[in-house]
Amino acid sequence: MKIELDIDEKYPDTVIKITAPRLMQDIEKIISFMRILDRKITARKGDETYLLDAEKILYIESVDRNTFIYTTETTYESDLKLYELEQELFEQDFIRISKQSIVNLRKVKSLKADINRKIRITLQNGEQIIVSRMYSEELRKRLGVK
Repeated sequence: MKIELDIDEKYPDTVIKITAPRLMQDIEKIISFMRILDRKITARKGDETYLLDAEKILYIESVDRNTFIYTTETTYESDLKLYELEQELFEQDFIRISKQSIVNLRKVKSLKADINRKIRITLQNGEQIIVSRMYSEELRKRLGVK
């Protein structure tokens, strides 16, 4: 497989072109990955519905049967249940960290061991969240940390 990039300001839009003798499994994976990168999540704020880029989400939390989506800028509410969002975002490096929360692994800045085998994670915006011990091992595994 050969990758060629042609970056120039003369192009008005980004175009991704794949040329191959036939559709192969690795090409299907590339196409799937590109679709995942463009994933949007619908969420509400007040009486407006927004399309959020999944990459901008810090974490998602369920409180009193309501699901909240946190970004650096603001908080939104979702009509989806936490497990539904978890399934939708799994391939984009989101992981469950407690019964109430899932976090975007791409937004984790640091980890610190906490009491009772829990982990305290600090997100890129400085906010800290506790990973329950039930989910801490999976988090370490996904991050490649011992």
